[in-house]
Amino acid sequence: MGGAGAAQPAVPPDALARAARILVIKLDELGDFILATPFLRGLRVYAPQAHIALAVTAPVLELAGEPGGPCPWADAVVTPVGDVAGGKFSFRGRTPDDLQAFAAAFRAGFDLVVTLRFDVDKGGAATLAAATRAPVRLGYSETVTPWKAAGNRGFDAAYTHVLPAGPVRHEVERNLALLAALGAADPGDGTLDLPLSAAEREAAVCRLGAFPGGRPGRLLAVAPTTAIARKNYPIDRLRPLLDRVVRATGVGGLVLLGTADGVERASRLTDGMLADGMPCPVLDLTGRTGVRELAAIVAASDALLAMDTGPAHMAAAVGTPVATLFCHPIGGDPQSPYAPERFRPWGDAVLVVQPPHAVAPCTDKCLSSEPHCIAAIDPGAAADRIAEFLRASRFGTAG
Repeated sequence: MGGAGAAQPAVPPDALARAARILVIKLDELGDFILATPFLRGLRVYAPQAHIALAVTAPVLELAGEPGGPCPWADAVVTPVGDVAGGKFSFRGRTPDDLQAFAAAFRAGFDLVVTLRFDVDKGGAATLAAATRAPVRLGYSETVTPWKAAGNRGFDAAYTHVLPAGPVRHEVERNLALLAALGAADPGDGTLDLPLSAAEREAAVCRLGAFPGGRPGRLLAVAPTTAIARKNYPIDRLRPLLDRVVRATGVGGLVLLGTADGVERASRLTDGMLADGMPCPVLDLTGRTGVRELAAIVAASDALLAMDTGPAHMAAAVGTPVATLFCHPIGGDPQSPYAPERFRPWGDAVLVVQPPHAVAPCTDKCLSSEPHCIAAIDPGAAADRIAEFLRASRFGTAG
């Protein structure tokens, strides 16, 4: 068995080839799930014989799509309901058939369980992994960061095999290290994947027809809000930043996107931009789309400006150029859960904008409960960088 400080044997080389039932646990946010798609693709290719079940959070359940549709990696997708960490929970399936298939696999016994989580386990992933009693249970050690060692003491005992931290790496690369421990690799070379159906793409284009005169050329999507307050750029600084970008690049329209939690900020942003004389129309769809519709609208846009949040990872996955504002200061702790070294959108057409320094009393990471270090990003300088990035991307040639 695993355990903090215990010698760790290698995963049996035939673990994947012999596995009839595999459970992947990914109890994280939307963006984290998107960063896991290279792992899931590789697992599917290297274990074509296996029934693969995927345990995710409720928001991800919708993103995973319908069976046989846009989620080609898993045979069943479920989400735990209840107190997972406390061991008192049940499951809800993507469909009733998914739930029945998962229950049957759980009763028969999983041969392999993998937890895709490097940071502190707050969602009960270790509890679920241990409950399966699978002969191979793989995850990252409780010792990978000081805060995980403090918050997850004893959690290594839930696994038969744990990986050490290794060097600072992006989360995509950390997930692929787990795949490598199983003797597998991603045939897609680590590229993200967010399959959207033709119908979903067509519906997004129709939704954007709500602009006066139809979908504008050079459409810039904006995702101004995250659920974590310190990662939100203040509205009174975002307004002049957007105004300068629009005027510098000839943006034809702005579409605001996000969940219901972002409605108030989006409304203040819209009202403020209109009062400032924003020279292009603004369509606010915040809280008015489902998760997959939001992803399709990002795909239908010419570029995205976002906070460090799920839509930024959606953009990277569908090939939409994305500029992302981070709260983590330049030169800060690269192991921080807010560091772009770990969580920047994973792709080529990506720009990361960070504060030039931490703001006291913060030092190597932002620890405030409110927008703090991120406010040190100068709107004018950031706008100029973003405008240059947009002109060099596909946005610059959009009609």
